[in-house]
Amino acid sequence: MKPILVSIAVFYILFCLYLYIFQDKIIFRTDLAPREIPLDKEIKVTFLDGLEVGRVEKNSPITIFYFGGNANNALEFLHHFKHLPYNLVTFNYPGYGNSQGKPSQKAIFLAAKKVYKHYKSSKNILIGRSLGTGVASYLSIQKDVIGTILITPFHSITHLAQLQYPWCPIHLFLRHPFPNYKYLSQARVPVYVILAQHDDTTPPVTFAKLKPYIKKLVKVVTIEGAQHGDILQFEQTKKAIEEFVTELARESP
Repeated sequence: MKPILVSIAVFYILFCLYLYIFQDKIIFRTDLAPREIPLDKEIKVTFLDGLEVGRVEKNSPITIFYFGGNANNALEFLHHFKHLPYNLVTFNYPGYGNSQGKPSQKAIFLAAKKVYKHYKSSKNILIGRSLGTGVASYLSIQKDVIGTILITPFHSITHLAQLQYPWCPIHLFLRHPFPNYKYLSQARVPVYVILAQHDDTTPPVTFAKLKPYIKKLVKVVTIEGAQHGDILQFEQTKKAIEEFVTELARESP
């Protein structure tokens, strides 16, 4: 019996050590994000201190900032919404696409704040998807933000990790907690949420845990048939985003 217990203890320690050492590679899937994607002529790509920034300019007083997921090239978003009558801005996180640097919570937040301050208008709407909901939540307290749209949001990376590995004390060594609940509890802007019906990555339970922290939750839409990875491909998702953006633009003073 004792050798079995020792083996279990060794496996437990080694697995937790594995999660500690490789957490960056588990959270930030730069290997799955395409470095290059075809871009339409309306999309301008520039570099801001080593960050690859994609923009669509419409000479609008409203700018939409998009923050992508952990396995995406964020510039792809511009293809779907370049027809909107608002300025669009997105960027690839450090280590993603052609952006320089190494991804981490700190590096991504610093980069997002830099891009926001450089390109913001008098009125700004934040859209975050998956990991990007952490960035959008963080920036929601910034000046001149009129609303936030969260696509497949989560309470925190800590909570997601605990759901997947409930027997491992990940909260003790997680370097990138992305505490969305903390930032949204301080935000006073309208928040819209879009969920995927079949989401195994950010399951409904994590939004249920996040929901009480959102002070001004306006609307929650679930996209039928959508999974976590393909939600942006659904027309219902695109229509919901356009509806929410239009509503925020109309109601903003």
